[in-house]
Amino acid sequence: MPDDRDPLGAASRALADAAAQLSRALGAQARNAVPEVSEAIAHGLREAARGIADASESLAGSSDDTEQRRRRKVDRTRADLLDAAARVFAARGFEGASVDDVAAEAGYTKGAVYSHFGSKRELFLAVARDRLADAQEPSGPVLPGVGADGVDVAALTDALTRSADDPRLLLAVEFLAYALRHPGESAELAAVYARAFEALVEHVAGLRRARDARDGRASDPGTTQDDRDAALGVVAVVNFAPLGARLLGDEHITTASGARLIARLLA
Repeated sequence: MPDDRDPLGAASRALADAAAQLSRALGAQARNAVPEVSEAIAHGLREAARGIADASESLAGSSDDTEQRRRRKVDRTRADLLDAAARVFAARGFEGASVDDVAAEAGYTKGAVYSHFGSKRELFLAVARDRLADAQEPSGPVLPGVGADGVDVAALTDALTRSADDPRLLLAVEFLAYALRHPGESAELAAVYARAFEALVEHVAGLRRARDARDGRASDPGTTQDDRDAALGVVAVVNFAPLGARLLGDEHITTASGARLIARLLA
């Protein structure tokens, strides 16, 4: 809740948040348009966001005690490191990335990484928990163009096409690859994936129940095997169609064919 007694501090914190969002947005745009300057832009904006946030904490003064300011700074550093690690792991994979790479990407020291995460493995698993958390929200995951009224194939095709160049897709593949390469260390990551998949199953079941209610049909109130099969198909298409189209070209795989297949799976 905003503190009316500290309007300058609140404004500074809002500006810090805006700078962080602008860093992510401009970094993504510049990476596509002018790759050679994208990292300089993103790094500069991340530095600006941290500087503004630090100034905000100083301005807070009497309205926030020292422990609250310390906790905010710790949380912000952790979030910066997770964002940087996600970019590095997506670009280089778990095996190819190093703690030094993450520290450099985030603009912190290697010691800062180790003060928050005990090892590269712990950092990787923390990124997985963070990035897969959206799929575990009560509202469930949402695919663009997919709703109880059916699938807007054009909207879903556009989303799949854009995801082909989205680092988050490669990161999701890296999570799975890590689990398969490190079976003795993957129990937690497998559990995270299981929760994410169950959330998708429930989302698919929710779409079915909504369609049945709209059409006046009786509906199983729980989840069915058909819901689970459809969810598996959606996961497979969402992950493979964009990367397959990018690798093999439209003469073999198109994102439009992936969108049409999802439409059939959810019909």
